[in-house]
Amino acid sequence: MGLRQAQPERRWALQSALAAAALLLPGAGSPPPAAPDVPRPEVMLMTGLPLVWGEAGPFDPDSRPAAAYRELSRDFAFAPVDMLDEASLGRGRLLFLAQPQRLAPAELAELDSWIRSGGRALILTDPMLTWPSALPPGDIRRPPPVGLLGPLLDHWKLKLEAPAAPGEVRARWSGRRIAMDSPGRLRSVGPDCAVGREDWTALCRLGRGRVRLVADADLMRDSLWEGGRADNAAIVGDWLDELAGIPRPPARSGPLPAAIAAIALVLVAATVAAGLLLRRRPKR
Repeated sequence: MGLRQAQPERRWALQSALAAAALLLPGAGSPPPAAPDVPRPEVMLMTGLPLVWGEAGPFDPDSRPAAAYRELSRDFAFAPVDMLDEASLGRGRLLFLAQPQRLAPAELAELDSWIRSGGRALILTDPMLTWPSALPPGDIRRPPPVGLLGPLLDHWKLKLEAPAAPGEVRARWSGRRIAMDSPGRLRSVGPDCAVGREDWTALCRLGRGRVRLVADADLMRDSLWEGGRADNAAIVGDWLDELAGIPRPPARSGPLPAAIAAIALVLVAATVAAGLLLRRRPKR
């Protein structure tokens, strides 16, 4: 077969291979429907961070939720709570407590009792929050610059310490990339809480309940992870799933690195192209 005869066939094979590869690309064509058997668990939310409305507040026309909150809302039904008392905590089984404002002693006692009775909580408490704010110092709407859960952590025999050195920290969690800013260090002095190999997280078993603590709240800040820089929102979703006891399919940005996915895509395209060429080659 001459070169002039081969060119159209090769172009046809290449176009077919690229079309097949495009079908494998994330986001190509219509997005697949959500799996009907995957639950969307309800999560009570209390936070001093501007996650739900942004710093502008709910009545400002320019207010917008944080990207992490929007991302997580696809998989979780958040119900903001203003007070941790028996009535509010009794409405759910899973709580996301992210750098809250100062809680009353009665609220801390109620939270401890609710957890020991079977509640589950993801707690972000940051000893050196670097979240930027346009609000003046002293404004109650500003995020707390330090974690305010000391009495509760003392009761659980946990110590929250300042970071060894301030600055951005990038690490891996179950194959995903996590970005933090000046994360603190947790130290356990009792049997109920186990600090992980990464000293910025701990898992506590308290009565019939469980708590995951993370010594960083800046990981919810959009600028740290948005645009493919890290998988922070997906990791927070994994932590909530872990506490809820929900095995979820890997629909979020998964642990497979983009480079490996790209190589696999090229190999599939090359295989398709080779198969098409062999099928169209005339018999002698």
